[in-house]
Amino acid sequence: MNKQKYNQDNPMLVNSVVCAIDILGFSEMIVNSCKNGYGDKLLREVSHLINKNKQCIIPNKYSQGKIKIYTDNMIVGYPIKGDGQEELYEILENVSEYQFNLSIEGLFVRGGISVGDFYINEDIVFGPALLDAHITESKLACYPRIILDNKTVDRLQKYIKNYECYPQRNKILIDNDGQWFLNYLTTIFKYYTECENEYEFEKLQIELLLRHKMKIEEMLSIHKENTNVWDKYVWTANYHNYFCDLNFPREKQLKISRKSLLSWPREISNNDF
Repeated sequence: MNKQKYNQDNPMLVNSVVCAIDILGFSEMIVNSCKNGYGDKLLREVSHLINKNKQCIIPNKYSQGKIKIYTDNMIVGYPIKGDGQEELYEILENVSEYQFNLSIEGLFVRGGISVGDFYINEDIVFGPALLDAHITESKLACYPRIILDNKTVDRLQKYIKNYECYPQRNKILIDNDGQWFLNYLTTIFKYYTECENEYEFEKLQIELLLRHKMKIEEMLSIHKENTNVWDKYVWTANYHNYFCDLNFPREKQLKISRKSLLSWPREISNNDF
């Protein structure tokens, strides 16, 4: 019989879907805020955002999923029952929503998802699936994307083959480097129940994408002199533009200007002395 939850009194490894998430630039934010006297303010803001949005990941008391948060990191585990399709769908859906909600507040994350033996309680996270998810996040994600490791991709491919039209197919994109990652902007399509009609629904979607665009442009401006960081937000801008081209081709105002994604040299001027 499959073990279906994390036993708090008798710790045992449980076959699980695991996601490791890291907030980009958080260490620098901590150093700068404390150095400039607004550390408490940043702490309160980030604490509020994370506590508000972690409800996306464990949406109700019936979910067996567990979360562990420390500084800029979050570990999420869902114990698997059966073939794991339900749990993988749940983590893809819920983590995407978490990523989207943070992004429109200006916090961009990267992450890794894996499958395997795992255990979590209030004091410890443990297991090879944790290590695999962490390696995927820290070594392969690189950009503000949450990617699936090879074991997770293999599972997803099997599920897709069982359906003529797999319902979660649009939740994943494949990047130029072959990595499968969460198409988190699809979260905007979840807000239909909050709108009275189709017009309001599309209006809300456009408003959310404009907020996403504004935060990316803000990050591009802030980090324009730090090429390594700036490049991560160029990737995010390209993803944003791809999504808008695919789903809102007539809404040109949603796209981030290509000019802001290019870099070129200039001549020396009087302002340089």
